[in-house]
Amino acid sequence: MLNIVLRTAIVYVVLFFAMRIMGQKQAGQLQPYEIVVTLLIAEVAATPMDDPGTPILYGLIPAITLLLLYSLFNFVCLKSKRMRLFLCGRPSILIHDGKLLSQEIRRVGYNLNDLMEQLRLAGQTDIESIHYAVLETNGQLSVLPYASQSPVTPRQMRLSVSDPSFYSAVLLDGRWNISGLSNLQTDPKKLSRFLKALGYRSPREILLLTLSDNGEIFLQDRRGQTYSAQLQKGYFHV
Repeated sequence: MLNIVLRTAIVYVVLFFAMRIMGQKQAGQLQPYEIVVTLLIAEVAATPMDDPGTPILYGLIPAITLLLLYSLFNFVCLKSKRMRLFLCGRPSILIHDGKLLSQEIRRVGYNLNDLMEQLRLAGQTDIESIHYAVLETNGQLSVLPYASQSPVTPRQMRLSVSDPSFYSAVLLDGRWNISGLSNLQTDPKKLSRFLKALGYRSPREILLLTLSDNGEIFLQDRRGQTYSAQLQKGYFHV
């Protein structure tokens, strides 16, 4: 039993680092060769776990080999346009100037029901209002409506607007978030003094505290009470 647990733990750790190397893409964003590598790694890694008599290297070596192949394909796609087209394919235009391109839809084997579903997910139901609908190489559908059908932007209306602030959580569930503090170059000692001025004796009383690069602060304590304010930019900087 202990042998199976150890083998499973080792395979898990190796696969974890393999997935980290492959990046943070979601399943719907993977290229065909990435999907194949992901499926094969899962299959070969399960071999030593299914059969305790199989040496663990019989699962790890193929998994590492597939990971090396993945890295090679990535490098080739980066350096060669022809290989990128061969391995990943090219985008296909399915709708142009408000009309379905039926020949292209049949060529890529795209289902019309799936096409309509993707259009609804993109907030478009009127085909005549679509300038382009492009099936990307990862299987996602990019929908580009005519400019007259697109939402009006503040720039088009000549309105003056502020850029959105970057918010970072600096205190999570009563504990300082090191990455959040580092993102905004925040001094926790200054924050602690600020919290005491609000009547909090310890950071452990705080459920969530976020700061923005423009000095906006939001706080919610464990009792459900909230506090928000606009402070001077850089108020809590180191």
